Amino acid sequence: MQAKAALVVGGGSGIGRATCGILAERGSSVVVADVDEPSAQATAEGIVRTGGLAEAIGCDVRRSDQVWTAVETVRQKFGRLDILVNTTGTLHVRSLEETSEAEWDEVLHVNLTGAFLLTKEAMEVMRGQGSGAIVHTASRMAIRIKEHRGAYAPSKAGILALTRMAALEGAPHGIRVNCVCPGWIDTPMTRGSGSKEQVESQFAAWAKVCPLGRAGRADEVARAILFLASDEASFITGVALSVDGGRTIL
Repeated sequence: MQAKAALVVGGGSGIGRATCGILAERGSSVVVADVDEPSAQATAEGIVRTGGLAEAIGCDVRRSDQVWTAVETVRQKFGRLDILVNTTGTLHVRSLEETSEAEWDEVLHVNLTGAFLLTKEAMEVMRGQGSGAIVHTASRMAIRIKEHRGAYAPSKAGILALTRMAALEGAPHGIRVNCVCPGWIDTPMTRGSGSKEQVESQFAAWAKVCPLGRAGRADEVARAILFLASDEASFITGVALSVDGGRTIL
């Protein structure tokens, strides 16, 4: 992959951290953004220790000013923004009836409004360049829903529509927009979605119904993101790529 300037939001852990690492391995300069700035700093420091170029910044995607600052940081430091990867997300394990209005607002604001704000700011920079690639992280829940995902599933389904709309509007300006739809992936967010016993039970249940028989790894999703962000995917835009071990086919 040719060296590019990338912004990875949610890069402090899980899929985001793995994506930062693989982009840096392929020569890209990376600004690591996360609401947890110390975690973003840890990711950036890890890249620098292995000879890569990275910088960390705090970013709450619910704040339009912080989103603008993150995008502007990449542009000022590297002169351009070639890649935006959005891996931010939050989850409450609740049915629709159990979901409070406050929880609904939180999940929709982080997962969907955050994606909108990032897309809006990135596209403005990329339009001026005449090129760019944006990759959002949606979820299998955007395609095949599961119980107790009352706010999460709708928020991730919204990312699919956002991706398609941005792809349509960005195409005349050389901007490609895609998203990945991970299944059950072993990440800190997954591990924190319930008690240890509940989470282990979910892992076991997933292994029984997933054609590949296991949960995914963060680096496996990161490699799909890398492909969609790279020039190898130069004729791909507006797609939702399932990365779920074949679970969606059942």
